[in-house]
Amino acid sequence: MAFTFPDGLAPELYPLAWLVGGWRGYGVLTYGETVPEQAVYQEMVFDHDGGPYLRQRTTIWTVDATRSQDLDFEMPGLEGGDRLAPAQVWSTETAYWRPVAQEEPDPDDADTRTPVTRLELVSADPAGHVAVWEGWIQGPRAQVASQAVGRSRTAAAVTQMSRMVGLVGGDLMWTQDMAAFGVEELTTYASGRLGRVAEPDAPPSDPAAPASAPGGRGVGLEDAAAQGAGAGSAGPEGGGRGRTS
Repeated sequence: MAFTFPDGLAPELYPLAWLVGGWRGYGVLTYGETVPEQAVYQEMVFDHDGGPYLRQRTTIWTVDATRSQDLDFEMPGLEGGDRLAPAQVWSTETAYWRPVAQEEPDPDDADTRTPVTRLELVSADPAGHVAVWEGWIQGPRAQVASQAVGRSRTAAAVTQMSRMVGLVGGDLMWTQDMAAFGVEELTTYASGRLGRVAEPDAPPSDPAAPASAPGGRGVGLEDAAAQGAGAGSAGPEGGGRGRTS
């Protein structure tokens, strides 16, 4: 099927057009001893109002192990997400992606024929963090890093973040590293695999089957829920129910 640009999309956003729409799936949170490794349910929505920018809304939920199935982390995003029952919001964020310049590829380099679009982003979350990001997007792949992170007096100490987003086999794959809680080096915090959904505003499905034996490189949800009990409402990046004490 031929790709068509979303209706009303500003020409400046054509390099970002593959992001537009709703995405749902699963992922993993982990940050040393602060955030025990756990499976999570995720949703991203990229939309626009005709202006030269995209709005990104991201929500991550912990999962209810009693209503979820274990999953194989090699499975497609929608299939894996359908195995999870969202429990509590861990974090939410709104960001704006704005292309600011385009660099033509080196004509002597056969491996880089796609132009590179330079990006600036701003983001905010309800746990008291705002950030300014810079980076690039080339084809179905983007990478950004924070240039400044501001926080309210009571927000968790986050000093630096980086993210990579890419389209792999039709799924939106993303990762985030961050430096927080006194850790100076960027350390893995979150990752996800999301599939495109036709109706982004439709509620997520609730798995009817009980938890089953994990497969592949799956994380057992019972174990993850036990490890994450008490931590699920304290997302270090911030969220609607985040707390820092």
